[in-house]
Amino acid sequence: MKTLIISGYGVRLRYRKGLILIESKSEKKEVPLADLEQVVVETGGVWFSSKLIRKMTEYGVDFVVLDHRGYPAGRLYPPFISRTVETRRAQYAAYESWRGVHVMRELVYSKLANQAGLLKRYYMYTMIGELKDAYKEITELAHRARMLEAGFEEAREKLRQLEAEAARIYWPSLSLLIPKELGFNSRDQDSGDPVNTSLNYAYGILYGESWKALVLAGLDPYAGFMHTDRSGKPVLVFDFIEMFRFIADSTLLAMYRHGWKPRVLNGLLDYESRARIVESILKTLENTKTRYVDETPITLRQAMKKAALKLASFLRGESSFEGFLHGW
Repeated sequence: MKTLIISGYGVRLRYRKGLILIESKSEKKEVPLADLEQVVVETGGVWFSSKLIRKMTEYGVDFVVLDHRGYPAGRLYPPFISRTVETRRAQYAAYESWRGVHVMRELVYSKLANQAGLLKRYYMYTMIGELKDAYKEITELAHRARMLEAGFEEAREKLRQLEAEAARIYWPSLSLLIPKELGFNSRDQDSGDPVNTSLNYAYGILYGESWKALVLAGLDPYAGFMHTDRSGKPVLVFDFIEMFRFIADSTLLAMYRHGWKPRVLNGLLDYESRARIVESILKTLENTKTRYVDETPITLRQAMKKAALKLASFLRGESSFEGFLHGW
């Protein structure tokens, strides 16, 4: 697996004889398209030819253009989607059914269990007593989510309450591990501090990965379960990403603790900070090994794809579905 990240203004991308040509004022290089699975453009001012776009499709290369928040402003990926009609009919039918309740329980269980796993790992590193208390409390909330018995609307409300209760424990606990000079106290997506701004950007990258996994599994990204349907909002993406937010949390936390300091200018990350986050998140997705329900170790990106396929299979009534739990 190889991802090519394009940053900086004035870069030109062209195709020639199986190669992607990357040209800027400072350098020129060539990369074989056959070696790539993804090209990510994380800044504006990049020019690319229509022939290159066509060839990337032929080679099966995922092409992503990010906006200033890290969200995919545009995406082109291979149209290898199967069983779409059957899957989406089953997805719509599952709304407000027992299958929908099961999906919501597993999503919340997975989110909270992974939060607890991250805190437990750092407790083992640091022996900070507050982290031990926190991961035990969140683990209990995760099990309560998984065992919840209720109708669809009641279950959704109670699961949201458990998420909120866990957040009140998780974020202050995580703040104990982040250098004080970064000024982070708790999660606030509207805050302009460097940590919250970095988290927003990193989650944006994961939204793109989640969207792709769901669409390629034949699912409708706009028809969710936990999040209320809203016109133009990919609410199933918002649901699905909950299982994998820990990827952003753990990656950024390691960066902060190794001395990295993101720079925010006029409420936005500067280009260097954005490039560093994109590179680090993609490296985590591609290089970190994990397991999905005791199966052979796979990368986190493969785990996202497998989770989407398992969700689609469950909605069609073909198999069971368990939320993804990283091997902490």
